[in-house]
Amino acid sequence: MRTFADQIDSGGASLEEIVEGALAASEPERGLRWLDIGCGRGDLLRAIRDRWSPSELHGLDPIDWLAEDLRADVSFLGEAAEQAQLPTVDRVLLIETIEHLEAPWTTLRKAARAVAPGGRIVVSTPNLATLRTRLELALRGNLTSFRPGYEPHISPALPHVTTRILGEEGLTVGAPEYAGADVISLSGGRVWPESVRARFPELLSVSVLIAGDR
Repeated sequence: MRTFADQIDSGGASLEEIVEGALAASEPERGLRWLDIGCGRGDLLRAIRDRWSPSELHGLDPIDWLAEDLRADVSFLGEAAEQAQLPTVDRVLLIETIEHLEAPWTTLRKAARAVAPGGRIVVSTPNLATLRTRLELALRGNLTSFRPGYEPHISPALPHVTTRILGEEGLTVGAPEYAGADVISLSGGRVWPESVRARFPELLSVSVLIAGDR
């Protein structure tokens, strides 16, 4: 079973850039119903509550580590996404989540079906097309975010597969977007400057975002 430390380690607490990118991609409005699948501590839910006065907030995670200040405002489901009965909502978020799941495509289909008419879903997951991943794959045969022995990530998700599944569920899907600066290989942990990342987002961003509308 994942621990909170695993989730933080794997990016499950969501880098600020990924959170902001996902929120922007969701096209938020006041008074909407929201569902965050794999909500963790509730970083996204808190931002939504504080900025847009939602009519409903739902969070789902198999481990209950939701922050105390959110419990009065969030309807929390403490179960695996693959088995959960999801509410119908205006916005569905799966932010750095599907790579943790044993049945990511089953979950994605269920999440798509939870999107109400006129609603939107946003999915983010580690970007497998980064320069760092390409180099590591060529030199060592590993995907950077799915290295052997790194247990939190078990399901790589390619953007075209995510797009196809959302389309099969009746959603109109836009082009991929990218968020979060990736680490520069052999730099001791330095990340790409935003001015450079913005020129080559597919190569230099740690996360890829896919949005679909019903």
